[in-house]
Amino acid sequence: MLSKKEELGDAPEAFSTDSVSQSPSATQKVGAQTKSPYVSETPAKAVSSTKLMAAALFCAIVNGCTMGVDQSMMNNLNMIDQYIDYFNLDSDMEGLFSAAINIGSVIGGFFASQIIEIKHVGRKGGILISCLITYLGVGLQTGARNRAMFIIARIFIGIAVTINAVSAPTYVAEMVKAKYRGFFAGIYMASWYFAAIITTGISLGTYTVNSTWAWRGISLWQLCPSILAVLVLPFIPETPRFLVFVDREDEAMDVLRRYHGNGVETPLVKNEFAEIKNVLDFEKQHKSSWMDLIKTKGNRWRMWIIFWMGVASQLTGSNIVGTYLGLFLDNSGITSTRKQIVINLTIQVCNLVFAVLGSYLTEGWGRVPIITYSTVFMGVCLFIMGALQSKYSDGHSAAGSNALIFMVYLFSVTYSFSFTPLCVSYPVEILNYSIRTKGMAFSQIVTFAFGFFNQYVLPIALDHISWKYYMINGVYNLLQAALFYFTLVEVKGLTLEEIDEKFDGVSHTKYPTHLKEIESKNVEDSEVASVSDKA
Repeated sequence: MLSKKEELGDAPEAFSTDSVSQSPSATQKVGAQTKSPYVSETPAKAVSSTKLMAAALFCAIVNGCTMGVDQSMMNNLNMIDQYIDYFNLDSDMEGLFSAAINIGSVIGGFFASQIIEIKHVGRKGGILISCLITYLGVGLQTGARNRAMFIIARIFIGIAVTINAVSAPTYVAEMVKAKYRGFFAGIYMASWYFAAIITTGISLGTYTVNSTWAWRGISLWQLCPSILAVLVLPFIPETPRFLVFVDREDEAMDVLRRYHGNGVETPLVKNEFAEIKNVLDFEKQHKSSWMDLIKTKGNRWRMWIIFWMGVASQLTGSNIVGTYLGLFLDNSGITSTRKQIVINLTIQVCNLVFAVLGSYLTEGWGRVPIITYSTVFMGVCLFIMGALQSKYSDGHSAAGSNALIFMVYLFSVTYSFSFTPLCVSYPVEILNYSIRTKGMAFSQIVTFAFGFFNQYVLPIALDHISWKYYMINGVYNLLQAALFYFTLVEVKGLTLEEIDEKFDGVSHTKYPTHLKEIESKNVEDSEVASVSDKA
């Protein structure tokens, strides 16, 4: 077993930390000496990288709660008579009201990536812009006087959701270390359920209000995640990869030192910076356009995966127990508004637990097994749900109704365990830097386009073919699982730059292949201790 010093010494000379610090763009002359601007004149403040990272990720993740609030809000509103009566909704209009957010999300997908690539905007600026548009949309939605005003409001919220869904997961993926990336990117999506629990609890308290505030109050709550995000935003950094890409390398190195090295410029931090710079220097030579998404074999493979991940996230059956749980329970003979909201609340609690568990196990079990086997299991759940509803839809059998509710829980936690952490985190991982934001925008366009179709068609389908819809959906899930099994790429434990090599077949960096050993906790601790001893 080589010592740490010997390992670092084996790194290619072209990729040594000295070569980085001595490059013309990375040095400044001071008297007769050459100093790297990445080494501070005064030591960085000794604040735990873990605490700093938690603060940075909180901002990105809490803003992701907006979509969780929205889905839970619409699910609960569809159970509340004051809302349905105020807008005089039938199944067609109920579907349009829920699906309108997807119209805005598709629109936002065509310019979200361009916004966060602007030099003075970046990932942080994208989060801020999404918050400001959310304020506008929620204000219009809460004050809606007619159908048109409500639908327009939801289109604005949809635009905000897409800008955030491109900005925040990208921020998370580019900020965290490889060994934690799967977990934290999954937590971004799991946070939806935390917001959904609070939203459903508010619904339980307001549905009996004998005025339009039975639904307006729930709508107003949708502002809270964006308000929290804006309060934290001034205190977090831009991602080091974006900073390097816009030639702010000294700031990028400072972020890596503070957030990955506990304030110390360790060999790990130097090599991480070198890897990022080396790859981005290569990518800067090629201007990014939408055509780049399909220009190379590797990118076409990425887009194939991202397309089907977006489709599956909407068509695996999640909206049956997500947006239209009330309609499902009505068809199952459970018609009490209070009982429906309580069922929804407990489902969201279970979803949160399993989404966090899925995020935690992503690095251990791998992305591909979790996605593939969960899709199969959800298909089986849908077959059983369809069979039970065909027999017990009259609500006269308590055992039949309880069995249906149990299957709803089982299906829902399976989706939360798999697709909730991975439907966004997996696409952002497999995209290389030059197409990452455009690829995420494409992912959102696909997801919300099929989301619109599904949310609009689903209530009509449930009205007309009832339990048969679950059978059709179950068959689709089995076919989708087979496609996933043969085309997905496992990326657990790899850096973003190493993932690029798996798709492209070419490495654009000479970064040492023994990163995982350098990055292990024992090595990091010994590096910090060594620096402290020398001080």
